[in-house]
Amino acid sequence: MPPREPFVRDVTIERIVPGGEGLGHVDGIVALVRGAYPGDRVTASLHAESPRLCRGRAVEVLAAGPHARPPGEVCPLAADGSCGGCDWPGARAGSAGALKTELVLDALRRIGGLAASDVPPPTFVPSPPNYRLRNRLHRGADGRLGFFAPRSNRVAADLASCQIVSESLLERLPAIRDSFRRLGSAEGELATLEDRSGSLLLGELRLSAPAGRSVPSGFSRGPFDGLRLLDLDGRALFEDGPSSLDLETALGTFRVSVSSFFQGNRFLLDAFLDEIRFALGAVPRASGTAGPFRALDLYAGVGFLTLPLLEAAAVRDGVVVAVEVDASSSNDLSANLRRWSGGGLPEARLVVSTAEAFLAGRGDPDGSVDFDVVVADPPRAGLSPAVRRGLLRSRPPVLVMVSCDPPTLGRDLAALRGSYRLDRLTLLDLFPGTHHVEAVALLVART
Repeated sequence: MPPREPFVRDVTIERIVPGGEGLGHVDGIVALVRGAYPGDRVTASLHAESPRLCRGRAVEVLAAGPHARPPGEVCPLAADGSCGGCDWPGARAGSAGALKTELVLDALRRIGGLAASDVPPPTFVPSPPNYRLRNRLHRGADGRLGFFAPRSNRVAADLASCQIVSESLLERLPAIRDSFRRLGSAEGELATLEDRSGSLLLGELRLSAPAGRSVPSGFSRGPFDGLRLLDLDGRALFEDGPSSLDLETALGTFRVSVSSFFQGNRFLLDAFLDEIRFALGAVPRASGTAGPFRALDLYAGVGFLTLPLLEAAAVRDGVVVAVEVDASSSNDLSANLRRWSGGGLPEARLVVSTAEAFLAGRGDPDGSVDFDVVVADPPRAGLSPAVRRGLLRSRPPVLVMVSCDPPTLGRDLAALRGSYRLDRLTLLDLFPGTHHVEAVALLVART
C-alpha cells in the first residue's frame, strides 16, 4: 500500500495512457506520472489515490527515453510546471504520431473492447507548432495575461513565448496587456479568434464580475480588429469592430464569430475536410446505390463538416440536414448556408435543436431520421446515451464519428460495434504539444 502522505520515488515509464500520463510501477502498484514518456526513468512526486494507484509529476529526469526533448528545448514555463497551456512540452515533436496512436489504440482496446483485428492501421496527420486559430487566455488581478497554471485558476505568467499560439498573437500580446490596464484588477477570460494568416484578430473578454460594472473612460479595442467586453452574465459592456471574420479553406469560406466553435488548428483545416470527403466516398458502396442520398450533420457548429456534405449532395442530388443548438454557432451556420447556396451548392436545412431532441423526433417533428450518412462531431464528452440509442434505431449505412477524446470514442464505439464495423481511422494532430488528438472514424453498418 502506498504511503498516505505525498512521497518521492524513482519510476521507469512503460507506456503512455489516455489522459497523457506515463505509466510505471512503484512497489508493485501503478504510478501515473505527468511530464514523463515511455522509456524515461524519472524521480516523481506522488500521492496515493487508492491502494492500487498513485499519481503525480516528474520532478527530475534521471535517464531520458527516446521521446524526451533535450532540456534546453523545453519551454521554461512548462519545464518548471508553472504554465498549463500544453501538457506534453517535453515530448519530441517527431514522437507525436507514435505516442498519440498508442493512446487511441489503448482506449479502443481497453474501453471499446475492440480486438486488434477490428481496428484498421491508423493514419496520422502531423501539424507544425504555433497552430492555434482560437485561444482562451486568462487575465489575473495583477494584469497578467496567459494560461492558467496546471490544475489551478491562477494565471501562470505573462505569455511571451509559446509553441501553441500563433506568432502573430504573440507579437500583439504586449499591446493587448497595455490596452487592458484601464481595467485595473478586473479578472476575466479572453477568447481570441484569428484568420488563417493571423492578420485579423478578434477578442471577447468575459469579466469575472456580475452585471453592473462600467467600462473605464478611454477604454478601446487596442490592437484587436474587433473586441467585445462582457460581464459575467454575458451582457455586452463594450463593443468595437466586427465580432466575426471569414476563414478561407480549400473547399470554401466560413463565417465564424469569436463566440462560436470552430476547429482550432490553422494548418490542418484542409486535411480535415479532405478526410471527411474521403469518408463520404464510402456512402454509395455501403448503401448499395450511387443515387440520391440524405445526409445529417449532428453538432454542426458553423458548418465545417456540413460543407463537404453539401459538396457530395451537389453531385448526387442529395439532401443535407444540419443540427446545431448553440445560438452563436447556428447564426453563423445560417449565414454560411445562404452563402454556399448562392454559390451554387444545394440548400441545406438547418434545425436548431439538440442532437438528442432531433433524433427523438422532437427537434424537427416534420423531418425524417432516415439518413444514408451521419456525421457526428460531439463535444469532448462524446455521444450521450440518447444519441447512441437514436443512431442505433436509425442505423444509417455510414457513420462518420469525430472525437477529440480517445476514452469517450472507445466508449461510443463499444456501444455501436454490434451494428457497425470500423472501416478507417485517421488521427489528426490538431493539438501538438498536448496529449489531445482528433480521431476521424469511418463506421460502416454490418450486413
